[in-house]
Amino acid sequence: MIPSQMNHVGNVDIAVREPSPAEVERVMHLFGNVHLHPQVRLLAAVRPRPVERFIAAAAWWSIGKIGMFQLALLPGVDRTAVAGLLIGRLEECARLAGLEMIQDARLLPDGNEWFGVLRKLGFESLRSERSFEVAYQDAWTRIMQLQQKHGARIPATWQARLIRDLPPETALEVIGPHRLLTPAEVRAFWRKNTPGGFTLDLSCVLFDGDRPFGAFLARRMGDVYYVDVQVVQENNRILRSLADWFMMYRMLLLHNAAQKSGADVPIRWLRFRSGEIEHRQTANLALRMGGRELPPYHVLGKSL
Repeated sequence: MIPSQMNHVGNVDIAVREPSPAEVERVMHLFGNVHLHPQVRLLAAVRPRPVERFIAAAAWWSIGKIGMFQLALLPGVDRTAVAGLLIGRLEECARLAGLEMIQDARLLPDGNEWFGVLRKLGFESLRSERSFEVAYQDAWTRIMQLQQKHGARIPATWQARLIRDLPPETALEVIGPHRLLTPAEVRAFWRKNTPGGFTLDLSCVLFDGDRPFGAFLARRMGDVYYVDVQVVQENNRILRSLADWFMMYRMLLLHNAAQKSGADVPIRWLRFRSGEIEHRQTANLALRMGGRELPPYHVLGKSL
């Protein structure tokens, strides 16, 4: 158990400590419906008077040498001051755990309030990502048109295999050069029943015979599919384009079948991630399907 530290914010005393097992449910309530890592640890900011109340919390876990975290505060709480207390304590915990950096688990746009708060607390943008949004129905219409026009050109040696039946190493060589996700993140999201992890029955790796050369890794969040990785390693431009839409076609067919069987509910949007510079393939695919570019998102981190 991490010992309590009493701090002063204005005229209010605030203790920062690890919640007891009996208090965990109350602290988790601050995060609402957010899916957190199964090995998550918690730090809570507690206002002890007049009645003890949890006003904020940090959920954190490690991926390799990085401490990932997410913050949650009650409305009306001094965001910068209380977040600063939690981050300071989180830094202590991360150092004791032998970590080298702490990183916000969310992608934050420039105008997001948390972006400004974390920058004030010494965080830097580690990388920026482009983000594209496509209406599901528009994607379906476009992909079905391509299937009718070019379906016969798909090589017979191609096979899209669901990641449920594959180890994560199958995709690492394909997606590594594009730096969309670290190997530790891929392994964590690939695990069965990981909150916020890849959808195992829709995400796939594309093979030509026994050679993996494409990957489509997506996560379901409400009525949105977040496509973290859409990568094809193929020098031939025509084959690369065919592989891109072929993986999308497989995903849409699987989702449609699940929806008709009652095993899934409708989705409204597909959102694609793309590196600011290093990976334009995803951007091109999204725009060809009638998508629009959203404001850039940033990964914020702080070295210890």
